[in-house]
Amino acid sequence: MPGLIPDHVLEQVRNANSVEEIIGSYFPLKRAGANLRALCPFHKEKTPSFNVSPSKQIWHCFGCGEGGDVFKFVMRYENIDFVSAVQRLAERAGITLEYEAGHDQPRRDEKDALFKLHARATAWYHQNLLQAKAAQPARDYLQQRGLSLDLAQRWQLGYAPDRWDGLIKKAAADGYPADLLETAGLALRSERGCYDRFRGRLLFPIADDQGRIVGFSGRILSDASDQPKYVNSPETPLFHKGRVLFAFDRAKRPILDQQFAVVCEGQIDTIACHENGLDNVVAPQGTALTEQHARILKRYTEEVVLMFDGDNAGQKAVVRNAEPLWETGFVIRVALLPQGHDPDSFLRQHGTDALADRIQAATPFIDFLLNRLAAEHDPASDRGKTRIAGQMVDWLVRIRDPILQATYAQRTASRLGLPETAVRQLMKQYQARRRPGHEPAAADDDAAAAATDVANDPAEELLLQLGFHDERVLARLQNDLDQSWLSGNPAGELLRRVLGAHASGEWTGPAALIQAGQPTETDRLVARLMLAPALAADRHERAITECLRALRRRWTQTAMTRLRQRLNTPGLSSNEISDLQQQLLDLRRQLDHIG
Repeated sequence: MPGLIPDHVLEQVRNANSVEEIIGSYFPLKRAGANLRALCPFHKEKTPSFNVSPSKQIWHCFGCGEGGDVFKFVMRYENIDFVSAVQRLAERAGITLEYEAGHDQPRRDEKDALFKLHARATAWYHQNLLQAKAAQPARDYLQQRGLSLDLAQRWQLGYAPDRWDGLIKKAAADGYPADLLETAGLALRSERGCYDRFRGRLLFPIADDQGRIVGFSGRILSDASDQPKYVNSPETPLFHKGRVLFAFDRAKRPILDQQFAVVCEGQIDTIACHENGLDNVVAPQGTALTEQHARILKRYTEEVVLMFDGDNAGQKAVVRNAEPLWETGFVIRVALLPQGHDPDSFLRQHGTDALADRIQAATPFIDFLLNRLAAEHDPASDRGKTRIAGQMVDWLVRIRDPILQATYAQRTASRLGLPETAVRQLMKQYQARRRPGHEPAAADDDAAAAATDVANDPAEELLLQLGFHDERVLARLQNDLDQSWLSGNPAGELLRRVLGAHASGEWTGPAALIQAGQPTETDRLVARLMLAPALAADRHERAITECLRALRRRWTQTAMTRLRQRLNTPGLSSNEISDLQQQLLDLRRQLDHIG
């Protein structure tokens, strides 16, 4: 039965299916120099920006940012998973696929055993909740939250006994070894052996999109301060928190019917919404929404409402969760609840109609963002206008729909009392700084500090591009680049990875960076940089020097900002203040020297 496809087989399939032939079988490609070009199939455009490189065997759209190798194209175009794409291309080339059992993708028979184990565990936990005397605290908690046992049965809620080996003994009696429970994330291993992961907790089963249980989230029932409120299943062969949405198996049909999804936080809030007829609600599991979540939702709808608490933490959560949705081209609205309320408490106090009305009247995300930034920076002041406009532009340039982009740019300009042409000019400048091949220019302290970790740094991207085309660049960076200067953005992380591979002698070229599996931001970044126009060789030296200077300058400015923040900390001693001021002075001198 299928398991992991060996690398040599993947390479054989890849080599037998040239990227230009496969893509050309779906729609016509026109020659454009060394590359081929077409209108992008993944977004609407009038001018072709979809490029295919026969020599590099990659494709990339400079309009929407999609890109990768031949496997990634078939996955994206056909909306299928990686193994299905490989199987389709192997069949086309007449190649018989070989499989092996891998560490990260178990054999199908083991996966089936894990599904059965989770189903048995769910049934046992549920029986405990309904019948066990020790589960009375869990039943009391449900009663306090207004959740009936009928509801618990509909959602298969359970109770994990406060014992070290309750599930382990039950599973062993059913023929499941402790090692399998460990693989499933249901047990932990110590020097003395395996023990139950979930103990003394109310359990919420987590299902995949087909309704199969793949993990659990356990809520503590005591007041113990030395234990986390929730314990969740770890990453396992079945459970990946970046891909699983709680209640999505129940919500996907209503999402299709109602043409929008609602995202909230927490299982109880999601259950409360469903039980009150708001059945297009889902929730991520112990993480903000990810790119994979966005892609899953995109198959069913173009619109998402983010429903969070109205306090500062809730508003920050809105921004975090909006990021992958915005990148994927969703229409996003925001429904903030009154402070002190979550969806469950709001429903109990105000009823279903009131919450449905609040969702229906949800604010467009662009207006929410403008309101939030206006609360942080005075839009009547020049400095406030600059700060707000700078942060808004980062969102505006990523809008794929030209009509929406124009509408939101106009709205931003109107809110700030600026001509729309000023916002448009800022957008052009921002896009120019991000364009591969652009030589980074000097920036003032405030602008550099504000830009940190907002988008890929153009200096990091340019160094990557130069290193992709000339390995001698990587050798120089090993000597001249302090990796602490790099950001935590995709380009910075990728440059660390490339330099690590180069230092260890494992660097084989940029094509090896495109990994098997679902398309990632790294795949798109690599494809874009490989297909971007190459910088003239006689400009390499100056470009590298300017990039290194820009990265060191940014790191120094960020360090100075952090020191200034520490100087504002109440209660510092005179010695601490003096030491911080000296560090700040040293950094100021370094900045002057950098130029």
